[in-house]
Amino acid sequence: MLNDSELNIHSSQVKIRDLIELSRPLNGLLAFVSVWIGAYMSGGSISIQATFLVATAAVLALSAGNSLNDYCDVEIDRINKPERPIPSGRISRRQALLFSILLLGLSVVIGFQVNSGSLITIVSVCWLLSIYAFWLKRLPLIGNLVVGILTALTFVAGGIANEVVQGTLPLSVFAFLFTTAREIVKDMEDQVGDQAVFAKTLPLILGEKSAVWVVLFLIASGIAFSPVPYLIYGYSGLYLFIMIFGVDLVMAYLGIRLFLKPSQSNCAKIQKWMKWNIFIGLLAVCLGKPSRLLPVGV
Repeated sequence: MLNDSELNIHSSQVKIRDLIELSRPLNGLLAFVSVWIGAYMSGGSISIQATFLVATAAVLALSAGNSLNDYCDVEIDRINKPERPIPSGRISRRQALLFSILLLGLSVVIGFQVNSGSLITIVSVCWLLSIYAFWLKRLPLIGNLVVGILTALTFVAGGIANEVVQGTLPLSVFAFLFTTAREIVKDMEDQVGDQAVFAKTLPLILGEKSAVWVVLFLIASGIAFSPVPYLIYGYSGLYLFIMIFGVDLVMAYLGIRLFLKPSQSNCAKIQKWMKWNIFIGLLAVCLGKPSRLLPVGV
């Protein structure tokens, strides 16, 4: 049998593992990498220290936001995601809230060490994450747009850390359009739990068919924008090739699949494919980066 000290150690290990699960480490890794990609694409010289600090602050802020979402969505998760740490009873709501506050505070402290632009960006992100979790998430379309903006800001933050943002703009547009589309698909997936707590998501307010058309519009906008970095910013032909065959065609296929079958199980698969497809888009942008960014209109 285990003695009291061994049980305490085991309990602590489980709690740490649950807190990590609460923070969604894969999403945090994506945010960390996105800040570095934003710095790389910004068009200026890269400060390793400043970029690392801002990337770390982004991970902490996003992790806090994920924890806050679970704190606020416990009733929905009891239906849609009962295996998550809070509805399963492995983490209390109070512990999740304290964990979120700690991470938000640390992210702001880190941003203070970089520059005023980074501090303002991180404070703004923390504010948006908080009001999203407590209020905006339940407003039709507004919550989805906020998530798109927050995702786009991770790339801009990399540029702000190095005080050059021009090269981050194409990345930000892609991130905003495709992330917003994916968030609406996720709302379509979660309709049962959202309806049980009277959440006002786009599919529940305007109907499933209208939500599908909004997603298709966002996907079409992303596809239409894909040649712009090649035509205006001087990106290489390799960028255009990867975007067309690795991103645009895949997104078009997912949009058609969603239109034909907007079921819960199909939406779950589509939103996961959309998430991984974002990595292909990032690869295209990084590999196709011009040696010198052209001014807009040249």
